[in-house]
Amino acid sequence: MKFLIFADTKIDSFVHMQLIDLARSLSRVDEMDVSFSYHSYLQRNSGITHVSQFWNPYPPDIQLEGWKSDVYLRSFGTQFHTDDDVIWDSLQKLKSHPHREFLKQILLFSEDYRLEFLCTEQRPGMKHSFKLRKETFQVHYNREYRKHIQQKRDLDALFCHIILLANKRFVRVPAQTQSLYQELRPVLAELIQAQSTSDIAKIVLQMAEIMENHTQLADMKTAYRSFSDKPVLSADNEGSQTLEDLTRNNETKTKKTITKDEDKNDDEEGQEKEEHSSWHDETSDPQESFLQMDLDQGTNTDLLGEGAREAESGDAVFGSVQASAQTTDNNDFNTQNEHEAETDNNQTGSDSSNQFPYGEVNKNVTEHLVPAKPSTQEELAQYEDFQQEIAPFVTQLKQNFLKTMEHKRSSPREDLHFGRLGKKLTRLATDKNPRLFQKKQESQHELDTTFTLLVDCSASMFNKMQETQKGIVLFHETLKALRIPHSVVGFWEDAADATSDDQPNYFHEVISYRNSLHQPGASIMQLEPQEDNRDGYAIRRMGEELSKRPEQQKILLVFSDGEPAAFDYETHGVLDTHEAVTRTRKRGIETIGMFIANGEITDEEEKLMQNIYGPQNVVVPSAAELVDYLMPVLRKLLFKFI
Repeated sequence: MKFLIFADTKIDSFVHMQLIDLARSLSRVDEMDVSFSYHSYLQRNSGITHVSQFWNPYPPDIQLEGWKSDVYLRSFGTQFHTDDDVIWDSLQKLKSHPHREFLKQILLFSEDYRLEFLCTEQRPGMKHSFKLRKETFQVHYNREYRKHIQQKRDLDALFCHIILLANKRFVRVPAQTQSLYQELRPVLAELIQAQSTSDIAKIVLQMAEIMENHTQLADMKTAYRSFSDKPVLSADNEGSQTLEDLTRNNETKTKKTITKDEDKNDDEEGQEKEEHSSWHDETSDPQESFLQMDLDQGTNTDLLGEGAREAESGDAVFGSVQASAQTTDNNDFNTQNEHEAETDNNQTGSDSSNQFPYGEVNKNVTEHLVPAKPSTQEELAQYEDFQQEIAPFVTQLKQNFLKTMEHKRSSPREDLHFGRLGKKLTRLATDKNPRLFQKKQESQHELDTTFTLLVDCSASMFNKMQETQKGIVLFHETLKALRIPHSVVGFWEDAADATSDDQPNYFHEVISYRNSLHQPGASIMQLEPQEDNRDGYAIRRMGEELSKRPEQQKILLVFSDGEPAAFDYETHGVLDTHEAVTRTRKRGIETIGMFIANGEITDEEEKLMQNIYGPQNVVVPSAAELVDYLMPVLRKLLFKFI
């Protein structure tokens, strides 16, 4: 859990998902992700569209349209109309130039200017976002121009002048760059007519030659735009792998599987590799890929095509064959009969992949179960005090519940075709198909319902855990009195031992399904504040356990006190938790979040819970009021299933 936030860069998870869907739709890359970075650019080899945090301070309406324009520019414009190799080659040629930053910014701005025109021409629906983008940039670069003039950064000011001029906004050319500008004017005019990335690169290289005579001018200090770094190929792969291989655009589903004779001397030059196409009826359907692995033993595949790839440690699908898998060079991506094929099970979200059943951001999580210890005398005494305090609430809930059930059982159902004859016999003469009978409700003493309570045991719960334990006691005693099986599980992540390859997550089950109806509950006192919290993973795991239960109605209740925070989880925490909640609800499990604030509910906290849980959330002002807020929640849930 985070205590201090120095840079508030929280992104609405719904907006994030909207941008991801937009990027995937425009780029035609099913696994395209969207990341919020300092500058906007396309990381093609990693499948990431970076949108700029430049829009963060603006109002929500401008902010959203600004991010959309970034997605349009990168996922559609750069994706299909930019030659990355030309950009990289040009930047390499400019590397030793004394004004390389200025020329780089001109190159990238000119390419964006060309892409913007192509986007609005081919996709008229983008015009609104680009119009707003243009108006915002006019104000921004005008302000930047004045700042650079004051700081006497001549080339920075000249760059802002060029951008404003391209957007029909006229400002004075900086005095120190007058002669340079006069020499560059004819070349700058040609940039507007450029039809391709190559044309722009040639013009910028001409500008580089002109500027070599103006070494007295200092280079630009401000970077307004960035471009992705060129992928570095290893010595073994260089020459055999292309950008097409890196982007894995050649992964398709075909009815033919290619196998290769493995030889110890595969890497020798000039050696030919035999290719044998094999398939049979069992593997003719591309949706059924497990038997296909029997044919390709030793070739790790992501089940979406014939291209081999190196396996990940979290690939659950390889669990049954990993012991018998053989080594592979993982370098040859040759395919036969390549074609685009429709797939029904392409990954559309980070947690829908077969490779990462608990979400890609949780692929390195290791799970550790902490059993409840025998209760000490101190824990028993504290539990008894809590039990006496919440006893009136439990009694009230139980009596109301039993009375409602008895009333429903004893009240007759009328207007039936069979049963006991009722009193409204006039219908025999007035109705063509009279319903004259009534019947009492069948007896029902117990609900076919089960609950799981997830408790955030992060460090920020240190001043709330005691009051939270009181709410957990109310939860346990109420369900125990009504004979409803349930469990209580605390969760946290060990921040001290978390690394990029291993993030240990702990589940402390203090009340288990097996013992919940006759367990005293003093083990609840063993829940203590620990370290971080990875809510998305915990919700997925408890949802998985709940789905195995035989009861008809299943409810997952989550106690938390803030935004999820764990190792490498800052950016994706809210989005991953929202996806976990959505996935759990699709399993038929009602998932409700209860947020415990620090005495006063802020708009940010309400919005956070709305983003994660939707309307099924409760925001509690303080831990001391948890019992008062939990009572109506339990009542509503219990009466709902009567």
